[in-house]
Amino acid sequence: MLNRSSFTTLVVGVFIVYVVHTCWVMYGIVYTKPCESHSDNCIKPYLSKRPKLQLSVYTTTRTTISAENNVDLVLNVDNFDVDSKFERTVNVTVPKKTRNNGTLYAYVFLHHAGVLPWHDGKQVHILSPLTTYMIPKPEEVNLITGETGTQQIDTDKKKETYALDEPVSHWRSRLTLNVMVEDFVFDGSSLPADVHRYMKMIQLGKSVYYLPIIFIDQLSNRVKDLMMINRSTTELPLTVSYDKISLGKLRFWIHMQDAVYSLQQFGFSEKDADEVKGLFVDTNLYFLALTFFVAAFHLLFDFLAFKNDISFWKKKKK
Repeated sequence: MLNRSSFTTLVVGVFIVYVVHTCWVMYGIVYTKPCESHSDNCIKPYLSKRPKLQLSVYTTTRTTISAENNVDLVLNVDNFDVDSKFERTVNVTVPKKTRNNGTLYAYVFLHHAGVLPWHDGKQVHILSPLTTYMIPKPEEVNLITGETGTQQIDTDKKKETYALDEPVSHWRSRLTLNVMVEDFVFDGSSLPADVHRYMKMIQLGKSVYYLPIIFIDQLSNRVKDLMMINRSTTELPLTVSYDKISLGKLRFWIHMQDAVYSLQQFGFSEKDADEVKGLFVDTNLYFLALTFFVAAFHLLFDFLAFKNDISFWKKKKK
């Protein structure tokens, strides 16, 4: 039978092991071992050649495209600088299929300047849906006047509003893009699985290069930015924002994005997932880590205080 001091030491020891293990796991997520210079398995960054790039954003109702048919160009950035942050708002034409609860996709291409994406063998692209299905938010009511935000005068409009108890198509009004800009040399024998699926590699001479890693930040897609698509809607605004990203943050963001996706697969609604996204998007990551450690130590002290209370009342009974 362990005495009180031994039990306390055991609990504190287990807690320290837990904290150290958590820190090690988080370190493993954001740290990537670089390739040694003399190794033959090194995969170099294509961005180190400083190519002239162009960013093109297309919209389409198809999940795959092989030519410029059935696509609309909504944004074109010539002489794209991967180190320069920008934000632009464009108007996107909403096709009839999308207005009838269909899906519209954004195809983001990063390719050589002056060359169409489908004619460039060194282009990289990524796909993202611009629509999602969600039950419409209820109308806001002024508690003083009793009036709704949008007055329903027409009987047909009222019927249409009452029918919106099922998920309908909503427009994602923001598209956040990132490109990993670090001149990091990967070891081909130990590529991180999370980044590997975003990589496209080419052979140039005797060396292997990976093309620019482009990433769409889905965590920035918030419920507050969603707009319900009506059948009369022909154009909707889309704010395209870009910023560079480091390898460590990219890997962390991929893990968090996959975690939110897993929650949605388990039945979490768009609104539930949005609250989880808010933890990472609306809170500084350093402050979030500090909160975790404070909460962990608070739990330890609560447990030790509870143990001392039990010991105190046992002694008093004796």
